Amino acid sequence: MKSSLLTSIILLFVTLGFSQDVKRCENSEPSYINRMPGFYITECKNSDYNNAEFIYYSAGKAIKINKGGKYYNIWYTKSATETQKFSSAQINQNYYNAIVKIKGTVLDDKKTMFSASLNGKEIYIQVHTAANSTDSKSYRVEILEVESMQQAVTINLEEAIEKDGKVTLYGILFDVGKSDIKPESDITLKQITDYLTQNPTVKIIVVGHTDNTGSYASNITLSKARAESIKNYLITKGKIDASRLMSEGVGSLCPVTTNATTEGKALNRRVEIVKQ
Repeated sequence: MKSSLLTSIILLFVTLGFSQDVKRCENSEPSYINRMPGFYITECKNSDYNNAEFIYYSAGKAIKINKGGKYYNIWYTKSATETQKFSSAQINQNYYNAIVKIKGTVLDDKKTMFSASLNGKEIYIQVHTAANSTDSKSYRVEILEVESMQQAVTINLEEAIEKDGKVTLYGILFDVGKSDIKPESDITLKQITDYLTQNPTVKIIVVGHTDNTGSYASNITLSKARAESIKNYLITKGKIDASRLMSEGVGSLCPVTTNATTEGKALNRRVEIVKQ
């Protein structure tokens, strides 16, 4: 076992040579996690940043987590030369033992969904196996390292607002179901503050939007609370006169795309700055 793994997740099985891995998926696993012996990678869909949705069951209740960060989605298939049988329960138990070893948390009843804090990052792992299999031929693992997206594209607020009367922003972030602004939102909030400071006669409405997760009433309340938080930030930290600001929330009433996909939901969760 490499020494670099000693402070990371150490699964309780021996790592073998994996010459059968699909070539484009070589090195697709994060450095802190291994796999079951005798399994090779047949598919991978990784990205430096993606919004991932995890659904699991605890005490008979469905729970959903939707977060963004570095995302791994890896499919494993058992080699034809591997004679040892691994049940789905045994695969899940291996991951469970590894997570417990680093003081992680098991989130569901079937030991398939886990969270841990590793090297300062919040990490989620979900293991997908065939139900009640006594000899699993394949399984899949999803891993999300929660982090802020590095904003590569900037918007000229003044040009966008003068052209369309509004601008859509995705850089103001909140935890699920909450209205407290996350620190990584400062760059986008500074853009708004700078725009208002440079255009002292402009008045705006901050409009909060959600996806359709949850009830209509709760989404209206949440979107209003988030818009109010942004308005208060602009007043207290941006030193913008309160008379220039209004806030409103419309919940899921005005989607920009479908709510049927994770990607669509992410686009529908947004803030719009509307010129009065």
